[in-house]
Amino acid sequence: MVKKGEISPWNVDVVELADKFLKKLEEAQQLDLRVSGRVLLYAAILVRMKAEIITAESLGYGEEEEELIPDEVDFSVLEIDEFEEDKEEIIEALITPRKKVKRFTPLKDLIKELKRAEEVEKRRVRRKRREARQEKDFDKTLKIPHEESMEETIAMVENVLKKLFKRKDVLYFSEIVKGMKINEIVSYYLSILHLAYRRKVEVYQEELYKDIEIRGYR
Repeated sequence: MVKKGEISPWNVDVVELADKFLKKLEEAQQLDLRVSGRVLLYAAILVRMKAEIITAESLGYGEEEEELIPDEVDFSVLEIDEFEEDKEEIIEALITPRKKVKRFTPLKDLIKELKRAEEVEKRRVRRKRREARQEKDFDKTLKIPHEESMEETIAMVENVLKKLFKRKDVLYFSEIVKGMKINEIVSYYLSILHLAYRRKVEVYQEELYKDIEIRGYR
């Protein structure tokens, strides 16, 4: 746009630039052209900047905000020529408040802010994905196994207990699961409860949070 003389590099109107940028995206959509995720991200950031500038200029009135993103520009149908995950960054950029930018600003300052905003969005999305993976892993760890695999686990734990009972009459849960990962501990705990219900073993716990004693059923 600068090369074509459409905008001044010394005094860029951010609102006008956002409109022109969206116009280009609209044309790309009509021509069925592929658009990079980075271009869409910059468009989203510019839209957000425009929203904040207009909101500030209108002293808090929200009527104009409803028209910030033209209906004819549908971000969801544009083909993104990168990873699908870029959509998360674009959505985040649209809804996340930006560092305040003046409506008229030098191009170099605007480019600097766009790159800074891009890095912020990427870090935010990476953090959200990392938190989602951690939550998924935690849920997976605590997930109760399917009936078939649960029965196999119960049988395995019963065999382990039988071997240990040959050496002593009273077993302690903490000793049995020592050194195990949390998913294994949960599996052993559930299996022992099943065995107690089936009267294969007896379990005792003198006080809440104390160690669990396990004995052969009498």
